[in-house]
Amino acid sequence: MKQQLQRWMHALSRVPHDRIRWTLIALLALWATVHLLWLPGGATTDKSTYDQMVKRRIWAPAHDPSIVVVDIDEASLDQMKAEFGRWPWPRETLAGALDWLEQQGARAVVFDILFADVDTLNPSSDLAFSETVAASRHSFFPILRLNPANDGISQLQADQLPGFITRLAPTPTPPPTLALVPPVFKSVVDTTRLGFHNIYPDPDGVNRYYTLWEDKQGWRMWSLPARLSQEMGWHIPDKPKQLIQFNLRQDNYTRIPFSEVWRLSQSREGAKPDPRLKNAVVIVGATATNLFDIKVTPLDITQPGVFVLANVIDNMKNQRFLKELSTESHLIIAWLALLLMGMASKYLNDEQVKWCVLVVPVLLMLVSFLSLQTEWLYFLDLSSSASHSLLFFSVWSVYKTWRSKELGQLQLLREHVVHTSNAQMHECFAVLQFDKGQWNPHDVMDALPPQATTAAILSVGVMTEQTHQQPGLIYIVIWGHSAKDIEVALRSLPEVCDPAPRRFYVGESKLLAIHSKPMPDYNHFDEVLQNLDIALTYWTDERALQTPILQPH
Repeated sequence: MKQQLQRWMHALSRVPHDRIRWTLIALLALWATVHLLWLPGGATTDKSTYDQMVKRRIWAPAHDPSIVVVDIDEASLDQMKAEFGRWPWPRETLAGALDWLEQQGARAVVFDILFADVDTLNPSSDLAFSETVAASRHSFFPILRLNPANDGISQLQADQLPGFITRLAPTPTPPPTLALVPPVFKSVVDTTRLGFHNIYPDPDGVNRYYTLWEDKQGWRMWSLPARLSQEMGWHIPDKPKQLIQFNLRQDNYTRIPFSEVWRLSQSREGAKPDPRLKNAVVIVGATATNLFDIKVTPLDITQPGVFVLANVIDNMKNQRFLKELSTESHLIIAWLALLLMGMASKYLNDEQVKWCVLVVPVLLMLVSFLSLQTEWLYFLDLSSSASHSLLFFSVWSVYKTWRSKELGQLQLLREHVVHTSNAQMHECFAVLQFDKGQWNPHDVMDALPPQATTAAILSVGVMTEQTHQQPGLIYIVIWGHSAKDIEVALRSLPEVCDPAPRRFYVGESKLLAIHSKPMPDYNHFDEVLQNLDIALTYWTDERALQTPILQPH
């Protein structure tokens, strides 16, 4: 069994390395195709890679200064609790803020607060809020979309919320029932400026995408940013699911504490124009941690939801959603990268291949990282190609090292020939010298003649020098059944080697005594050195060279 395995391994080492290279490339291309086209999630962005790149960006498009967050923060809760108690405050506070913001010229006031219940303790406050909303022309309100599995048991029909839901089908279709939590105030519903403010995390719990609309039986439910875009005349993307372009920091937008807005709305000081609010899109929401409106995003595991909404509205207004490559584009890039790796590896020496194991994946990931630093708005995810390059160059480096070692075992190969041959075997050696830096040992291995049933090849040089820095001295031993055939085959080597050797020498063949035992004091290095000396003597202009040190690679 061991001998059979040795024969198989040696036969594999004799296969041309170009054939092995392209077989490996083809297998990786096949895997890339299967992974991208048929495996779940194969064509999507690598999430962990994307998160790390977003978190470490050096540059991102500047945030829109006209987007302002009125922040119900910890300080506002503390300052207003003496007058209004704990949150939720009476809604007259929100009515006063809405009225003052519109007086200051806000282009839109978007509430990131769900008005799902009446305030039974302050009915007059609710009435004041309702009247303010009825008089408002620039306010927008959220709806909570519940689990679609509960649509069948809901009593709320799609046509009961105009503006939020529109009919898609040209012919009338029965309005479906929808599981929603709409605003409790009729005046809010009557504005028709409604949209769901749900954000759906990926399976790992991180919020990277925003869904702009949902379709149900010929009806479309709009998100709050999409509904705002309709009113503002902003372009709405063609697809509902969009990759959010986050700012460099989670709180980049202009922020005004709610307590300040309330104070200004109730004082003469607030009558003065506030340049921060002129034509601004104002989002009223909470960052106070005890109100639990926090999201996990690539930037932070506790990013306030109001700032996520601000990022989405910024993306909508300025057309900054990140675009991802299609499955077809990913596949073409993967194939092209593999093709370039295969072509490049032909011209790389062994040391360079080892460096490529690290360098090429890093370069590919750097290209991905740089794609997030431009106005191009495309995220070029090359993580798959980086993985392919790591695998290819690792396997290729191991293969080349193994092949050199396998074909360099002169003594073991001779013993194998002697002990396993059933017919007489002849042995012949050759020495070839190539110009320094212009030879590849594996190309010489591929040029070994087929007449040789077994072959050994050693590159000779100084032990401290890398293979590609060696003077190009090659020692070859082949075994075959015909002495004439193996001598002729070795003499033809210069014709098939590319580049051709500068000098070559072929020794006389000799008959091996098969099934004989090796001599106890036999050292194949001595024999190699002796044969090298014969070749060097033959090359009269090389006689002055010192005897080199044998270095099998």
